Amino acid sequence: MKREDIVGFLVYLIIFAFAIVFGLLVLREHASHAGLDTGIYLLYILGAIASGVIFNSILFELGHVLGAKVGGYKILSVNVLGFMFLFDGSGKKFRFKNYDGLTGETKIAPVEGKKNNPNPYLIFGSLLFAIEAVGIVIAFITLNGAERSTFEKNVAYFLLVILVVGVMILLYNIIPLKLDSINDGYRLRLISNPKNKEAFNELLRVERAIENGETDVEIKTFTEITNFTADLNLNKVYLLLDQGKFLEAEPMLDDILKSEDISERTYIRAKAQKIYIHLMNNPIDVAKEFYDKEVPMSERRELSEDISMVSIRAYILMSGLLDDSESETMRAVNNVLKAYKRTSKNRQKFELKLYNEALNKVIEKHPKWELEGYILEEKK
Repeated sequence: MKREDIVGFLVYLIIFAFAIVFGLLVLREHASHAGLDTGIYLLYILGAIASGVIFNSILFELGHVLGAKVGGYKILSVNVLGFMFLFDGSGKKFRFKNYDGLTGETKIAPVEGKKNNPNPYLIFGSLLFAIEAVGIVIAFITLNGAERSTFEKNVAYFLLVILVVGVMILLYNIIPLKLDSINDGYRLRLISNPKNKEAFNELLRVERAIENGETDVEIKTFTEITNFTADLNLNKVYLLLDQGKFLEAEPMLDDILKSEDISERTYIRAKAQKIYIHLMNNPIDVAKEFYDKEVPMSERRELSEDISMVSIRAYILMSGLLDDSESETMRAVNNVLKAYKRTSKNRQKFELKLYNEALNKVIEKHPKWELEGYILEEKK
């Protein structure tokens, strides 16, 4: 289990424990005075939780939108619980789509000629929640007075549950650590480094250009490697691999792999890119020497467990060309659709091509493995 997974598990555990304590200390006491049957009270609580999730999800993304506007960015899309609203001029206004976040995601792009500042974009969601908290606390105190009716007190606790749900979302959102999705707290910590702030805006620009279908994007690369700058440099690596310029891509990967300021996930995926280059570009005996010398068992295991396109295409080359393991190759390709759906839109076309090239190389060596059905086709 990776460090990010452990941290994410602990955060979810804290949130769950907070919910249990609130239920036992607050809601159980309220249930005895609510004047509602057990079944009705359960529906009342479920309704309050659902309202809290929906309301706070909208509130946090509204904060992202307002913060992005203040920071000088253009809004491309707003996704709340899978409901995605598009503002990118593509003609489509709405669709259902996965998102990178706990309850939603707002995608933005820097506006040329403006001084883009990401801080408001990352802070305003929490500020709006603070306003919500003040409002609900005032309403709760007002409606829960001794002279108030049972109905008014039930409304007060309904609002309190909404607030508690918001606290749990806020907790996930402000922790300055990388979790299973990138939260505001983590990004705020990263952009405290001026280089990362520059890389943040450059990454937004590049991803937007690639999503628009530009194939010759000029990408600024960074020598000071962090998670942000590494991700930006990896966009350059994708373009070089797409053009078959393996020798130009490898030194950039080496710079990333030498850095001590990147996450385990960034490291292993950069290593997967390097493995891919060696196995696609070198004779088997040369690739085998690199594999035995520079890819320890711990990294091979991580690659086998990482459900991402970059790790899967490296692993099918490892298992198919070097280890001649049909079972391991099949295990990897059976996860490819899930990995492809998780891949950011701007990298999907690159990954489709690179994965198919790797798979065809394995098919060429092992035609009896019947891998042709796992070739990916681009959706029209």
